[in-house]
Amino acid sequence: MEEAYRKAAQEILGCVGGEGNIVSAAHCATRLRLVLKDDSQVDLDALEKIELVKGNFNNGGQFQIILGTGIVNKVYAEFIAIAHITEMTKEELKQQAARKMNPVQKLLKTLADVFVPILPALVASGLLMGINNILTAQGMFVSGKSLVEAFPAIRDVAEMVNLFSNAGFTFLPVLIGFSAAKIFGATPILGAVMGAIMIHPDLMNGYGYGQALLDGTVPYWHIFGLSVAKVGYQGTVLPVIAAAFCLAVIEKRLRKVVPAMLDNIVTPLLSVLLAGALTFLFIGPVMRGVGDMMTNAVMWLFFDLGALGGLIYGVTYPLLVITGMHHSLVTAETQILANIGTLGGSPTFAVVAAANCAQGAAALAVMCKSKNDPKMRSMASASGISSMLGITEPAIFGVNLKLRYPFYGALIGGGIGAAYATIMHVLSVSQGPCGVIGVICIRPDCMVQFMVSMAIAIICAFGATMFLGKVLGQKENKQKKAGKAVSKAEDKPAIRIETEPGCVYAPVEGTAIPHTEIKDATFAAGVVGEGVGIIPAKGEVVAPFDGQISMFFDTKHAIGLVSDDGMEILIHVGVNTVELQGKYFTPLKQSGDKVKAGDRLLEFDMDAIKEAGYDLTTAVLVPAPNHVELVKTGDVKQLDKILTTS
Repeated sequence: MEEAYRKAAQEILGCVGGEGNIVSAAHCATRLRLVLKDDSQVDLDALEKIELVKGNFNNGGQFQIILGTGIVNKVYAEFIAIAHITEMTKEELKQQAARKMNPVQKLLKTLADVFVPILPALVASGLLMGINNILTAQGMFVSGKSLVEAFPAIRDVAEMVNLFSNAGFTFLPVLIGFSAAKIFGATPILGAVMGAIMIHPDLMNGYGYGQALLDGTVPYWHIFGLSVAKVGYQGTVLPVIAAAFCLAVIEKRLRKVVPAMLDNIVTPLLSVLLAGALTFLFIGPVMRGVGDMMTNAVMWLFFDLGALGGLIYGVTYPLLVITGMHHSLVTAETQILANIGTLGGSPTFAVVAAANCAQGAAALAVMCKSKNDPKMRSMASASGISSMLGITEPAIFGVNLKLRYPFYGALIGGGIGAAYATIMHVLSVSQGPCGVIGVICIRPDCMVQFMVSMAIAIICAFGATMFLGKVLGQKENKQKKAGKAVSKAEDKPAIRIETEPGCVYAPVEGTAIPHTEIKDATFAAGVVGEGVGIIPAKGEVVAPFDGQISMFFDTKHAIGLVSDDGMEILIHVGVNTVELQGKYFTPLKQSGDKVKAGDRLLEFDMDAIKEAGYDLTTAVLVPAPNHVELVKTGDVKQLDKILTTS
């Protein structure tokens, strides 16, 4: 089995552009995570053919290859050994990947990094809130009564659970302040202090700010002629993040200028004082407005547009997952849940769960259609179940996007299920797994409709995928068979042979002539080397032995190779075709790739090159001082033995 892991690592390294294209590598429980210099060098088609690879996707500056639990760590160990790179943690890899991101991607990643550490607290608080709702919901178990009313002995238990459930949201700014300060490079405990300042009990409670504005009863501080609202920031998210960022900027600057002996006293003092003042003067009011706009936009989408809004969100969400932008939705979701007492719950959870279940259903439809493809069948079944539980990346990137039509089917099913959930006002009380098991996060009175919306999404996505598979899937297969997707053609050759040391096999099908008869003075004189010319009958070049591509010319018309036993050759397609500057040539490999005899290296348009006035005779030359013997002339097929060297 160790040999299988080593082989997979070697094949993966070749498919991602070789050792020179690797910046760094790490792994998680199921995926090999790579940061590459040039993502365009990845040979996706060859990668998908590797036996242990279950899928791949590119997200957040990382190229991730899905291998599975128990396999990824073994392949990773072999990979870093043969690629000569040092082991990295996921956090170190994220830092490397962040350097490749644009400003928007970096902002979204920052928001995600702030919230991920505090999600367990929010999930725990939300689930406790769900338990409290079950205890206090009227008529859920006893007609006309709640459990607390029916069994007064549990009233204090319900009150205690309610207190526990509120704590996380009541002190949310403290949690966010701590996490954000850590992300931005400030002292985390000072970030927590900033969050505590923003919800201090001496301030007017932020939940009553809107009504106080209408009543004209907002309290103010009057400082140096400025009127500063004496209002807290309960139930807010963005103001605390912005305050933590301001704190980090100030603290870092101060640590550079404050003498070391005073640093532990002066820096915390001035950091909190200046950041706090700026927060209440400018940052807080501005970011409160931005946060309110985000929340209002989400609520408008669901409660004003109704089914259409849910449909839009349900269709858009998987598209955001592809780009990684779905992390930006965490901010609005958290703020909605922080205001759950006034809003009643979040409408987004059920919609996202419907979209995820639809992706899983589409993958399971692929499983049913892939009876003759065991690898796809296995991948589709595992990733389909994973999506039903809320983890969609394996299904989206490993199955649905690869085949395209399942992704379309999932968008249809997810949109319909999301629209239904929106019509029925399915609301959640916490964050959690956005799949079928997410029912535990739903408000008790909405649980039945949540399950109905999931069933609708699954059935519609499965049916749509099966239908589209018959229409679009068959069409794509016909196109592939017709050769309309040259760049995606299989690397596996039609013929495999046992090669002999010192032998060169025909890379081109056609008519072989001695190199002295090539209509090019340089080739004919043997200046470049001795060998053979082949007048091609087919516009395709394959590897003439087992070895490695030493050079694939930028003009695509010539390839240098080295065999496993050290023999070098040059394959030059046509005479003077360098003048075409790569036009009419389609490389299927690149410099540094390992190849087996018969692997397809290059395709070229014979008719177009002839019409352009060029001789297509392809030179296959072995450089001096090797002694070269021509074995065969006349009609040759690919991989016929044509040269021997000594």
